[in-house]
Amino acid sequence: MKTLLIGGAMALALTSTSLSATPIHAPGGMAAVGTPADGQVWLAKSNKGKGKGNAAGNKKKANKAKGNVGNAKAGKGNAKAGKGNERAGNAGNGNGNGNAKNQQAAKQKQKPKANGNGAARASNGNGNANAAKGRQALAPAERETVVSRILSTPAPDGRDMTRVLAATGLALATPQLAIADIPETELITYSNCPPGLAKKTPPCVPPGLAKNGVTYDEWASYDQDRYDSIWVDRRDAWLGSGLDIDPNPDLLLLQSDQVATLFDLAPAPRGQRYALIDGMPVLLDDDDYRSLLLVNQMARVPDLPAGMPIAPTAALTQSDLINLYRLPQPGADQSYAVLNGQIVQLDNSDYELLQMLRIARAVL
Repeated sequence: MKTLLIGGAMALALTSTSLSATPIHAPGGMAAVGTPADGQVWLAKSNKGKGKGNAAGNKKKANKAKGNVGNAKAGKGNAKAGKGNERAGNAGNGNGNGNAKNQQAAKQKQKPKANGNGAARASNGNGNANAAKGRQALAPAERETVVSRILSTPAPDGRDMTRVLAATGLALATPQLAIADIPETELITYSNCPPGLAKKTPPCVPPGLAKNGVTYDEWASYDQDRYDSIWVDRRDAWLGSGLDIDPNPDLLLLQSDQVATLFDLAPAPRGQRYALIDGMPVLLDDDDYRSLLLVNQMARVPDLPAGMPIAPTAALTQSDLINLYRLPQPGADQSYAVLNGQIVQLDNSDYELLQMLRIARAVL
């Protein structure tokens, strides 16, 4: 796969900005910047106090349908976590995240391989296992209102993936790249270094693989086929781990055709569909889509001020998300993501799966 070079076009297309969660207060208590004709828009302020909207590319992008790697086998030795009895310690907190107690089943200890085979998933007692049971899909009228607001919400200046894809496309970070010296507005152009992983140690590497000794240089030396293979192995192991959950597609807000419209993409090929992970459009086959639905169903949706819109095309770090949307600090084993236009809070094991899917199935 050819790697796109980030050159002079990047300097013209993207500008650095410092994100701030300080809004201009609009009537009715809703925090907003500007008041367009079709409603108020939540937006981060730049250091000059000027919010900029997103600009979608004006050309249809040729998308590459990434099929499933049919001969990839799930890793052996998967350790299944027992279903512990989880009791929320603080009644009425709405997320099962209080002083949860967990009865963990004894599990076989196995060090995961560098390609993600044999990854064990265990309940960690924070209530995520029961998150899906407490989530309900929006009623049609409410869903239409929420989705309309999301689709009209621009991303903060310098973090808009529609501009990145329209101006320069995506590249793969390489071992020669000095990640620490690259501004975040340029880092989002590297599909194998999601913003949620760029500041980890080592940078860009999914934490599970990093614990197994995978370095940045090794991770960045892979080509796209290798990332696909790692994802398929991890995905198949996870789908085969016996999760007792019936995924509900209605919990996803944005649908495939709406993602295509946001990024001016051609319709998804038959048997595939688009999704949107932290500002990155991805093209999914059936097994990918089921994995996405399961991750989404395991997530919790944090409380936000009523009516606050989410910028679906923004590629934001954890600190960006927390500051922009006034989110509480997540637990040490949890992270935030924006999935199909909705902020979700995930256990790190599920967050890692989501980021690996983002890397492997990014629409280049």
